[in-house]
Amino acid sequence: MAIDPKSPDGFPTDQINDWVFDLDNTIYPAKSNLFVRVAVRITAFVAQHFKVPEDEARVIQKDLFQRYGTTMRGLMVERGLTPEEYLHFVHDIDVSDLP
Repeated sequence: MAIDPKSPDGFPTDQINDWVFDLDNTIYPAKSNLFVRVAVRITAFVAQHFKVPEDEARVIQKDLFQRYGTTMRGLMVERGLTPEEYLHFVHDIDVSDLP
């Protein structure tokens, strides 16, 4: 029996090189700065999406986070953003130094 290399939603999982299961410091130590790496990408995404400098993007990001609970949810509600577009960008971080 052959194994289907796609997830139930059709995403080709055989194209994934790395899996990271932890962003709350339970598997990887806090000093690995995983969340910091993602936070930098979130700011970059907001800056690109709104076409503003990063300092202004941080203000927008904090506002969306406070009003909607997550920046992604705020972008979905206010800008029609798809989760896939956002998550693909913000999780594109260097993990080569992780143990």
